[in-house]
Amino acid sequence: MRKILRAICVALLAPLVLLNPAWAANWKTNQQGEARGDVTTYVRDVSNSPVNAFKGIVEVKASVTSVLAVITAEDTFHEWIFQVKGAERLSEKERVEIHMRFNGIWPVSDRDVVLANSLSQNNESGSITLHSVNAEGVLEKQEGYVRIPALDNQFVITDIGDGWVRVQFETFIDLGGSVPVWLTNMVSTKAPLVTLQSLKVQLEKPRFANATRKDLPPLPGMDTLSLED
Repeated sequence: MRKILRAICVALLAPLVLLNPAWAANWKTNQQGEARGDVTTYVRDVSNSPVNAFKGIVEVKASVTSVLAVITAEDTFHEWIFQVKGAERLSEKERVEIHMRFNGIWPVSDRDVVLANSLSQNNESGSITLHSVNAEGVLEKQEGYVRIPALDNQFVITDIGDGWVRVQFETFIDLGGSVPVWLTNMVSTKAPLVTLQSLKVQLEKPRFANATRKDLPPLPGMDTLSLED
């Protein structure tokens, strides 16, 4: 009953949130989706950094479990996350660490990073957050790659009722090394759009469209999540 009431409240408030989203505060709209299911993107200045943070929002007709299955399947990251070349899980301890490799965009070299990943759930909204941050001292620098010095990324998944789920993708990244301003601006513009559009394609694949809890990989916090297939 509690979950049903929560879903009803979210559904009733959804139109107001779309008109005046609280999570858009201090963000500049970069691209506004025209219809439900379109991606809306934002950028924001970051103090003492030449690189903008970026964010994308999309509503999808899918289950929370299906979305969670996509964003935790590192073997398919190269199929949908902007410029990802490959990803491998390194460990499963108190936190899961994943080595991610990114294709460089000329004239910039390929990049890589090791991320520590964890899950949490908001008790009131039911939103699930996958948070990823740099993990230092896990993997030595790899030949042919520039190590990304700072990356903080989160996916927030919210059931908004009637079979719809809102996915929010928010990232701050310092690519490291010498990167032209035009390229950092291009990344902050294209990354959230391409990533969320490609996520929608992944959700149509049987592996993810039909995902249940047993299909989800182990991650810190996974056992505490309240999920409905």
